[in-house]
Amino acid sequence: MKDICRGLVRWFAPNLFMFILTAGLLLCPAFAGAAERPEKNLWEKYYIFWGYPDNYLENQSREAFRLIDSVLKENKPQKGGSLTRDMALMGLDMLLHDKRNDGTEAFYEFVNVRLGEMLRDMEKPVKRGAKIYKAYNDGFIIKTKTATIAIDLVPGGKKDKPFIGESLLMAIADKCDAMFISHAHGDHANLRVAKAFANAGKTVIAPKGLWEGVHPNIKQLLNADTAVTVRFDELGMVLNILPGHQDDMYNNIYVMTFKNGITVAHTGDQYNQEDLEWIDNVGKQHKIDVLLLNCWINSLERTVKGFNPKLIITGHENEMEHSIDHREAYWMTRRKYENLPYPNVLMTWGEHYTIEN
Repeated sequence: MKDICRGLVRWFAPNLFMFILTAGLLLCPAFAGAAERPEKNLWEKYYIFWGYPDNYLENQSREAFRLIDSVLKENKPQKGGSLTRDMALMGLDMLLHDKRNDGTEAFYEFVNVRLGEMLRDMEKPVKRGAKIYKAYNDGFIIKTKTATIAIDLVPGGKKDKPFIGESLLMAIADKCDAMFISHAHGDHANLRVAKAFANAGKTVIAPKGLWEGVHPNIKQLLNADTAVTVRFDELGMVLNILPGHQDDMYNNIYVMTFKNGITVAHTGDQYNQEDLEWIDNVGKQHKIDVLLLNCWINSLERTVKGFNPKLIITGHENEMEHSIDHREAYWMTRRKYENLPYPNVLMTWGEHYTIEN
């Protein structure tokens, strides 16, 4: 045993220096990395960038998001857009297609500031016409003098870190009278939001097979491949549910006619070739004032011609849970829709457009 110990000492003593040096070289990068990301005070977080490239890029994105927000507030949605709005939306496309911005404080701040502005505007009464609000993704809110209807209202993001804060989302839901859900995908249907409506005594209409039996106020009214008409007399609205599909999945198309005579249709994620046979005649059965259309719908010209709307407002741009090649950009929508013989309004999250009688 003594011979073994002496051997270890004889080996270890001359190699001690090399052992310490090697360990130091291995550990230094880890310590150096930690040194590049210390807990910074506010001054360092917002003003010190040399040696902190990630901090630089996040601050640059925060400034860009804030500037875009200011430009859009000063340049409201309008038919055909404008150069100023187009530039702001292009800047937003670039930020939202850079995955380094996904999940950053700057991104969350932008989304919640815009939805907070929407909530404040929803508190104002509508005396005539209708306000069309664009929430996240393909979510819309339609507000008239007698009714406020949410469609496909979701928080976005992951369950433990949604894009829209819990209190803000529930405050928006509280301002609505009913919610309609187009189909079962998570970027259009959220059970927590649906239960908030249902528990408050508000009607939620869902497609066939979604949340059946969960709550008496969550209803699946379309049980066959034929249209269904529902009267909401207390809201001064008539709802027509059309039997759409996203491929083989049930996708309710909602056609809402309000007491003031305005009719708004929402297509959800309609994407099915066979349905075009009856979509060809929708505009003959309903006089559509506003078509809320998923921007990547199949057979675009034929679909729009079938609805024959007075105005198109698109949804589903920049779905942040998609890969960047499937985050349809605002510039892509503008390119596809600018040559259609129908006026259109391009909006981002939290904006609204007013429809006159």
